[in-house]
Amino acid sequence: MRVIAAHENLDLDALGSMVLAGRLFPGVLALVGGLEGPLKALFPLLEDRLDLVPAAEIPLEEVREVVLVDNARPERIGPLKALVGRVPFYVFDHHPPSPGDVPAVGGKVAPVGATVSLLVPLLRERGLSLTPLEATLAYAGLWEDTGGFSFPSTTKEDLEAALFLLERGAEPFRVRDWVRPGVGEEAREVFQKLLRSAQVVERAGFRLLLARAREEGYVPALAPLAHLLLDLYEADGVLLVLKLGRETLLIARSKERLDVARWLAPLGGGGHPRAAFARVRKGVKKAVQGLLESLPAHLAPEPTLAERMTAPVETLGPTTVREALKALEERGYGAMPVVEPLPGGGVRVLGLARRRDLRKAVRLGLEDHPVEGFLARALVLPPTLPLSQVEPHLKEGGGRVLVGERVGEGWRLLGIFTRTDLYRKAREEEKPLGQRIWEALPEGARRVLSALKEAFPKGVYLVGGAVRDALLGRFGPDLDLVLEPGVRALEVARFLAGRFGGSFGHHYAFGTARVRLPFGLTVDLAESREEVYPYPGALPQVRPAPIAKDLERRDYTVNAMALALDTLELLDPYGGLKDLKDRLLRPLHPLSFVEDPSRIVRGARLAARLGFRFAEEALRHLPPALLPEVLAQASQSRLRDELFLTLEEETFYPALKLLSELSALKALYGLTLPPEEAFRRLPLEAPMEARLLVLLAHQEDPLARAEALRVPKRIREALALLLKGEWREEERELLLQEPLRSAFLALFPEKEAWLREKRRVLRGRDLLALGLPPGPKVGEILKRVAEARERGEVRTFEEELALARKLVGDGTLSPPH
Repeated sequence: MRVIAAHENLDLDALGSMVLAGRLFPGVLALVGGLEGPLKALFPLLEDRLDLVPAAEIPLEEVREVVLVDNARPERIGPLKALVGRVPFYVFDHHPPSPGDVPAVGGKVAPVGATVSLLVPLLRERGLSLTPLEATLAYAGLWEDTGGFSFPSTTKEDLEAALFLLERGAEPFRVRDWVRPGVGEEAREVFQKLLRSAQVVERAGFRLLLARAREEGYVPALAPLAHLLLDLYEADGVLLVLKLGRETLLIARSKERLDVARWLAPLGGGGHPRAAFARVRKGVKKAVQGLLESLPAHLAPEPTLAERMTAPVETLGPTTVREALKALEERGYGAMPVVEPLPGGGVRVLGLARRRDLRKAVRLGLEDHPVEGFLARALVLPPTLPLSQVEPHLKEGGGRVLVGERVGEGWRLLGIFTRTDLYRKAREEEKPLGQRIWEALPEGARRVLSALKEAFPKGVYLVGGAVRDALLGRFGPDLDLVLEPGVRALEVARFLAGRFGGSFGHHYAFGTARVRLPFGLTVDLAESREEVYPYPGALPQVRPAPIAKDLERRDYTVNAMALALDTLELLDPYGGLKDLKDRLLRPLHPLSFVEDPSRIVRGARLAARLGFRFAEEALRHLPPALLPEVLAQASQSRLRDELFLTLEEETFYPALKLLSELSALKALYGLTLPPEEAFRRLPLEAPMEARLLVLLAHQEDPLARAEALRVPKRIREALALLLKGEWREEERELLLQEPLRSAFLALFPEKEAWLREKRRVLRGRDLLALGLPPGPKVGEILKRVAEARERGEVRTFEEELALARKLVGDGTLSPPH
């Protein structure tokens, strides 16, 4: 069983994210704890449509996987906390990572306005549809967590997600009613108390609004009051101290500089950089005082003029009005400083030549006069001046100030600053690529890799799909590591199992190992090697080699990248980064497909899953690899395994379709592509074998094709049963078992009622109809028949009746013990 959950006090972003995750990863939607704000009033209208199951009612022993959205904290998932470390967790969350998060093996954690925005790209990639209700719920989560796309935490990903949801039928007019149903009478009273107590506290240039209120019990919908006060007082941040019954709720919001989640973290708070809360039961006064004292330490350095100014600044020397205006118009500037050099270095600033002033002078016939007579006042401010102190000077300088340093009697001009620059965000320094890959990995993967970095300082590389997917902002439950000569797979496997638990298997001949960790992560280890193919399609011969040679044997450039764990340096010898950006699958060399035709299947699988396409040169390399003489020498077991892996993918049909379009499905497997409708009746969670049975059943000679593909005997027997066309009563028991059940209902939907029909068993009235008089003998015979049924000796009602007739008639069977 797969469970999809969020956190207690479910809000609209959490609910919308659960709905989207349910489309991506079908499973049980679990309700942990209560509902927050507008959802309390809205939920009764949605309850029948959403089918949420209380987490306390879910049998934990049946859960095999958890998808967690809008939350990564184990203490916020109620009884599901018992599964942490025992089953794989996939986390999608827009809150920043912190110590103690669940050890996720997949998902995505990124700083966007709402978690919904992390799930929408996956829906788009897979081409999954949404109902208008699902789209509207997700849009409501977006709207709520971004404040109608007005909070500082809003990103372009949130706006792109909103567009996607609108195109799928989201109804904004409903969302407005859901998210902002109006402030209730109790909340209005609290707001009045907050207004009366509000005071602005300034620390290190940061204006914090502190407001307090007290109520006897819980009052819903108080968080929006923080934003009202923030706007009303034009503050940089707000802290509400709300005494509600026995506990005090701290609600914090900020526009910039203050990460309120980290600020409230010592009090057990949670949230994201711009919105957070915490609960305090004792020592409220001390807690608030501690927050105020620690505020400067949590503030990002205030931006200065030097960080936001436009530099360098162009200047004019003394000239005419005509020449000055010509210079301004050619450069497209609204104003330029006019300066004259000083003997001791630096310049004297004469003023600002503004285009609007000079045009007026021209209209008055003064274009040949010296420009000095028409200059506006120029203010020069030091580069270290904090931005919070600039605005009054901008008003004084008519919207512009110069930035400079004193040089003797004059200035050295560094830049110019306008009112536009006041609202322009400083460009963030881009982190090194290796660091960005590291941070994109899920928590569980980082824990494992950090331990490896400590134990094996050199020679360990994260490779292939793990690097590719981290660069794409996605991740699965597998880590692929390559170990350079000197680091042994067995040694690393033993270390990981000893450190984290779990189990491992080791293949000495191949220098590989696989470690299965208890929280669901699988680590594949391989000692670096190079491969030599003795003939086309052969299994490779391998020998130890450095990492560069190991990357050389990969299939596509996007899979031939490696991250050195010791330095976090990205190795990209074949241009995988560029192909990743262009979403291209490019083989490393022209004979790649000839050496191993199964790479074609892997490519189709990647193209379908990630929305990639084959590069033009890859398409040119396909025909030689599909020649009969090449395929005759190819590893049939490897090709078969690649087909099975493809059928396990959720995007299996687009992958098969691509193989068909490339003429590879027929050449590699002798298969023709059934219509997509043939698979649509399969449930999303149907096992791979069910998809294989449906695929084979649509071939011209299904059993011969199954034999040629060397599929397991049990699958061939299942296929033969499906193809019978008429089934006896005793065969229905077999058809009720997976994968036969799913495949049977997909192929013969008209037989669903017959398959689900409850089997008739022998009853007392049947024995009376045989002429047996009422009495103890009836119960005795029914018991004997039931025992025979349990042993499988009778499979149909007719067989039970025949046994009963024998027991009634001739008494040859021994009496029961």
